[in-house]
Parts: sequence; structure tokens; C-alpha cells
Amino acid sequence: WKRFWVLSAWQVIVERYPAMGEEIRTSTWAYGFRGFMGLRNFTMETEGGERLAYANTFWTYIDAENGLPVRLEAKDTDAYRGKDGKMESKLDMEYAPRKIVLPEDYEQQDSFAVQKHHLDTNHHVNNCQYVQMALEAVEKELNVHQVRVEYKHSAVYNDSILPRVAEEDNRTVVELCDPEGHIYAVVEFTGE
Repeated sequence: WKRFWVLSAWQVIVERYPAMGEEIRTSTWAYGFRGFMGLRNFTMETEGGERLAYANTFWTYIDAENGLPVRLEAKDTDAYRGKDGKMESKLDMEYAPRKIVLPEDYEQQDSFAVQKHHLDTNHHVNNCQYVQMALEAVEKELNVHQVRVEYKHSAVYNDSILPRVAEEDNRTVVELCDPEGHIYAVVEFTGE
């Protein structure tokens, strides 16, 4: 059975950043499936139950032999259901759309090559590395309350990444593109 899940998009909301050494508890659960997509929530809480951060994520089910999305069947999703056959409840939060609205005007930054430390075990740029690349492209410090990422195409070792940064109102959007303008990932930071 050569199939796997790929993170397609995520929305993370930070209520408070934990202090160094503060004990936290993380949780995750699937709450729904549509076509070839899986939907999953995450939470980060203190030992006392204060919710520090929470997330919604979209996952795509991929056929490893051809790289294309595969429609989910019951045998693919049964393991995510309880003994009663039901899914976990969807987290009570404000859900943003999967697609990020792109601003029209960008400031183009200098391109850089993907390095080995950017890669995951599949030899693609790690999902979190795209966020770090976007933060480095922004030329000021951000007080991030929400980060959204939409993944479009995987970058690999030595690919050239061209960041394009746009700021409007309370959000900063960074497109991480190849030199021809094809997007690897879109990262949106929103302040408080």
C-alpha cells in the first residue's frame, strides 16, 4: 500500500508563546475527510489547561507511485474513528480558508539556493523551513498571532528560491517562488 499524507496548508493561532522550560501538552486529532483531503486539529496547552496555541491543517492523500492525489476510501479512514465509528469533534476556533488571498504588489528579495539543512527525510524542503525562509525575507521583526501556509510545490536541494514580500494592513504575505515565478509556498503572518 504505497500511499502517504502530505501537508497542504495550515493555520496556526498563537494566544501566548510558552516560556523557556514551561511544561506544555500537545494534542492532535483528525476531525474530517473530503475526497482526497484529511482535516486535522492541533492544540498546545499548559499543564493547567491554558490553551497557548492551536491549529487547523489540511492534508492530501498521495499515491507514491504516480505522485497524484487519491480519493479516500473507508479502509483509509477507519483507523481515525472511535469504536463507535465517529470522528473526534472539530476544534471550536475561527477557521480561515485553505487558500491565501494574494496581494497584487510585492517587493522582490534576493534569491537563495536550498541548502541541505532545509531538507526533510524525503529530500524536500521541510514544511517549517518555508516559514523560517519567509520570516528571514521580512525585513522587520513581527509579533505573529497567526501564521497560515499554503504549499503548492516541493522545493529540493539546490533549487533557487525567490521571496516576494507584501505588507498590507495587519498582515504580511511572503511568496516563495522559483525564478520563473512558480510558487513553492505562500506564508501569511498576521499580528495582534
